[in-house]
Amino acid sequence: MTHAFCSGPPPSPTPPPAGVPCLRIGLTGGIGSGKSTVAALWRREGVRVIDLDACSRAVLDVPGDGVEEAIDRFGEELRTPGGTVDRSRMARIVFADPGARADLEQIVLPRVHEAVADQERAALEAGEPLVVHDSPLLLETGQEQRYGAVVGVLARREDRIDRVVRDRGRTREYVESILAAQVTDLERIRRCDLLILNTTGREVLAQRALRMLERAGALASQRAAAEVPRPPASSSVGRWP
Repeated sequence: MTHAFCSGPPPSPTPPPAGVPCLRIGLTGGIGSGKSTVAALWRREGVRVIDLDACSRAVLDVPGDGVEEAIDRFGEELRTPGGTVDRSRMARIVFADPGARADLEQIVLPRVHEAVADQERAALEAGEPLVVHDSPLLLETGQEQRYGAVVGVLARREDRIDRVVRDRGRTREYVESILAAQVTDLERIRRCDLLILNTTGREVLAQRALRMLERAGALASQRAAAEVPRPPASSSVGRWP
């Protein structure tokens, strides 16, 4: 997950150049909700979806400056035979030491910012009207005001647990511990602009996701044209596909 080691909010996304329309939509959802499926469906429609999880993982999983800085700070013993960082050992260190965690955030988060900014610049150069940030911890880190529209994916708690246990091989206890650390569904309903309910199978989810993509783009466009910030969501009326 994004910020598996980094608890603080990611750096503020770089605003697009003046006069060039590029709308930013946030996509979020708790573990097992189906958020990644929605992201994949949107990609299939040609939308640039920036996976913040992948950007974060790449800092330590791909040999390069991020790996070398982490090794310099935490020790050569964390280097794997493949030249990356042993994430399990790193997790044990940073979860036990807030100072170490802060140091790791200083290594990871600026590089996530750079990777996101690179993709947004590419979207602008290609004339793409919008980009989506796939961000599982968007609400937990208080990022919703940085988006023209925020879309949340919801599913029944038991369905989410069963899905992760079945598809990812995790234990029920593990999934419940993640659920306890994430915002509640009620909070997600309150704070997201638009909501996708994932309760009736992939075909219906796909239909809802495509309708919601159109609605989210329209909402972000309206706000951008009016030059008004995204207001806090307080009602679910009209926010379902």
